[in-house]
Amino acid sequence: MGILMLFAQLIAMAAGQAAPPATPAPVNSADVFQLPMASWQPHCLGFGSQWRYCSGTALRSCANGAVWLHTGADIKASVGAPVRAAADGVIIGYLIDSQFKGGVLIRHRTSFGTVITQYWHVWLRSGFTVSTRVKRGQVFANVASMGSRTHFHFAIFRGDFDAHTWNGALPPRPGCSGFPAFPYKFINPTTFVRAHTAT
Repeated sequence: MGILMLFAQLIAMAAGQAAPPATPAPVNSADVFQLPMASWQPHCLGFGSQWRYCSGTALRSCANGAVWLHTGADIKASVGAPVRAAADGVIIGYLIDSQFKGGVLIRHRTSFGTVITQYWHVWLRSGFTVSTRVKRGQVFANVASMGSRTHFHFAIFRGDFDAHTWNGALPPRPGCSGFPAFPYKFINPTTFVRAHTAT
């Protein structure tokens, strides 16, 4: 708050008048995020859930039987539903997996460091590829068909790209197949986005 604004408030208080409203601090647009889909209804798995199909069958376990934990949030979605960039950034990865369909990584440079958003079970739209710049809210992909298991997966990774940025799940403790333990650098994506939404 500037000295003049503070002085004006002190004079107004002394005169028994209401102080003028404080001017909100400017928001850095690079720090503003949004949910990547219009509807945000949870599917079977949330952040930190055991990595299982909706039927209960584990997707991956350690040798001791411990089920891996989900790094993102799964959201109900229909085939072809538009997927929007959660914030301004650059597409840094696109890969296709026979089971999980397309995966996309977008790097975001913020005032609090690098953040990478992870999108799974999607197909990139025409005109988008690795190195394409995207704006917050821009549709860059569509939800892929996974039959009766169709849904959208969204995760947030705090830090720059490394060997585990693509992971949709991680083991619950160290020493399982050489992977770091959950949550590693992943954070609850819904909580993060809601804390960084423009007001």
